[in-house]
Amino acid sequence: MKGTYLLILHLERELADWQVGRLGRFTFAPGYYLYVGSAFGSGGLAARLAHHERRHKPRPHWHIDYLRAQAALVEAWAVASLAPLERCWAGALATAPGLAMPARGFGASDSQLASHLLYSRRMPARQPLIEALLGCAELAGAPRLTIDIRTYS
Repeated sequence: MKGTYLLILHLERELADWQVGRLGRFTFAPGYYLYVGSAFGSGGLAARLAHHERRHKPRPHWHIDYLRAQAALVEAWAVASLAPLERCWAGALATAPGLAMPARGFGASDSQLASHLLYSRRMPARQPLIEALLGCAELAGAPRLTIDIRTYS
């Protein structure tokens, strides 16, 4: 299945002056990070989430791989839908109260958005995340949507 996903990561300690590939160096505060991506290539959602579940990669490929090496995966939301929801969902979350943009350009190489990574000091409530997703699905005219939420310990 192909679709869009949301990763929720937890960072226990500050990462000061952390290199994120060619994007640059950033400081990441302790807290929760939300990353919105899509998986429309070969392997779809299953392959992409399996990639993100592995903490350490010999050669990081995406911006999120650099943060994932230091942050624990808390939840992964897989949204099975052929509708392109990634940009809308990231944009909707960027305006949600309590979420901030920690790294300009992060995960947004092929997007007009400033970032696909958001930050919250505390674990964000599910309701605003779901409402943002459903609003995007409605805008995209997605008649059916399946959400699989995986929790990691």
